[in-house]
Amino acid sequence: MTAANGKKKENEGIAAYVGIAAPETPKYLLTNNFLAEYFETTKDGESYKFSDFVKDKMIYTEDVANEEKLAKSFDRFLKRYLGEEIIREENTRLKENKNFYFPLIPEMLTGSTATLRHVLYHIQRQGNNFNYKDIQKKLGRYIFEDNSGLNYILKILFQSKKHETKYKEEEQDEGYWKQMEPGVRNRMAHLGKKLNEDLNVLLTHPYFLNLDFYRRYYYLSVLLTSYVIQYIVTRRNPSTVILCKGNPIDSRLGGTLHRACCNNYEDIRNLFPTLLQDCYEKATQKLIQEKTDLIVLGKDGIVTINEMEFQKFAAEMTGRRTSSKIPFETLMNAFELQECKPKTVPVDEFVLRYIDLTKTRRGSTLTKLSSTLSTSGKQIGMVYPRSNAKQKYFAMSENLAEFYVRLYLARKDQKYDYLDNFLQDLQERYQIIIAKSAAGDRKTRLIKPKLSAQDYAKNKMVFIDTLNSVNCLIKLSDSGYVITLPEMKGDFRLI
Repeated sequence: MTAANGKKKENEGIAAYVGIAAPETPKYLLTNNFLAEYFETTKDGESYKFSDFVKDKMIYTEDVANEEKLAKSFDRFLKRYLGEEIIREENTRLKENKNFYFPLIPEMLTGSTATLRHVLYHIQRQGNNFNYKDIQKKLGRYIFEDNSGLNYILKILFQSKKHETKYKEEEQDEGYWKQMEPGVRNRMAHLGKKLNEDLNVLLTHPYFLNLDFYRRYYYLSVLLTSYVIQYIVTRRNPSTVILCKGNPIDSRLGGTLHRACCNNYEDIRNLFPTLLQDCYEKATQKLIQEKTDLIVLGKDGIVTINEMEFQKFAAEMTGRRTSSKIPFETLMNAFELQECKPKTVPVDEFVLRYIDLTKTRRGSTLTKLSSTLSTSGKQIGMVYPRSNAKQKYFAMSENLAEFYVRLYLARKDQKYDYLDNFLQDLQERYQIIIAKSAAGDRKTRLIKPKLSAQDYAKNKMVFIDTLNSVNCLIKLSDSGYVITLPEMKGDFRLI
């Protein structure tokens, strides 16, 4: 099999069917990969060191006695403020010979493996408001044309480098969603429209443009990562919602609300085994030419499926180039086989047994797929606990609450708005439910245990405290609240 054919085969497997292969971390690397859809990247990235700037005569020192200490201190400064430190701390699997940075200048944009398989870009393309050239220009201005704060000092150091923003040509791949059902594709079109709208607001509104580079890049990373979660929720089914605690660790949010939030998270996470099962069943039926049963046989230390060796059949079914070898005895027990006695197994049962057989293996497909939800959520402060605890839930951290307030007010082009309007927008636009509403009650009717009005009221009060802690809230009365930006709070006047 040629490399091209192998790649094509791999793309037709589970990663193509789900749209992702594994999470991308940290959120800044996800953003770099998103920018790589619009700009040319360097292969390995240039290394930036004190000695290089001295050589280029951008740094001059007469303190020869302490030059070694100065160089070490300056290199540490560069690792921190060019982003290399945080990117490597949160992704230890990155190759040592490649350098990854925040893209303060175009040359710092380094390409890496897109385990999300360009899903955000293809979601964008589904929206009927997608304009590649327009977004490309706005991204270029937003990322590369900021000269405020520390960025100004760093760009002085980089003056000896030649800076040229290299724009890519628009790439089209109409076959990306070809395995997706029409109903799901329609939901993706709606999601793509929202992503393009939010991205345009972030790239053009003063509430973001007036910030320094680091906060700009942080907010762009949060927006893009949040849409990975939105993709998973949208893919689950049309009625899926995010039941979200008003704060990650507030002691008032235990009991019924906690159990309901954990059950809601688990239901959304179950998208992955469902898609995995659907994909494998379709691939298996195609292999056996739409028949409904398989003949499984264990003989002479080899298990075969319809006379094809198990490992080869599994590779064909999963769309991989090779499949990990599973011991003969393990397969015999998993499929309840007797030596030399063929067994008829329905396709759906075979797939379920195969998934159960492989799901606990280190680096299994299901583990990688499922971790996308928890990893993306932890990156933006939306999924807790941050440990490997089995029971997880969605919650609104302080930073995430401030981001959504900023995005909402920028989208409305307002300085203030009522809290209830903001909560309604979170529910209608992002399926995030915090407080009680008639529409929310209809959407959460399948979540168990059922929440009372008191549960919702308690959650809303906790969220009010979260907003207040980041200076995004103004109290008008015992029941009336207004949201605003932290920098606007001192200017509020009650009319």
